[in-house]
Amino acid sequence: MLEPSQITKIQKTITEEDVVLSSVFNVLGDKNRFRILKILIQHGELCVSDLAAVLDVSISSASQHLRILEMSGLVIGERMGQMMCYKPLIKNPKVKAIINLM
Repeated sequence: MLEPSQITKIQKTITEEDVVLSSVFNVLGDKNRFRILKILIQHGELCVSDLAAVLDVSISSASQHLRILEMSGLVIGERMGQMMCYKPLIKNPKVKAIINLM
């Protein structure tokens, strides 16, 4: 059993970055969101319809996953005519951490 001083010492090792990363892992817990982010990191900017075709999911499903990734600050969307395209926010510390883990 740990002593109070040991517990305090361990608690001090938990950083704010750990808390942030845990929320990112929660978002990436869905296999399609993880795959979308991985594809975007590897291939750069892609449109929703292209991602849907690659993953063999509906455009609506891909769009919903991308919306969640965008709200999490992992990707950014840009309208190109009637198409919506997304790219990873490579400079975001969360994305950098994910890249390091891949």
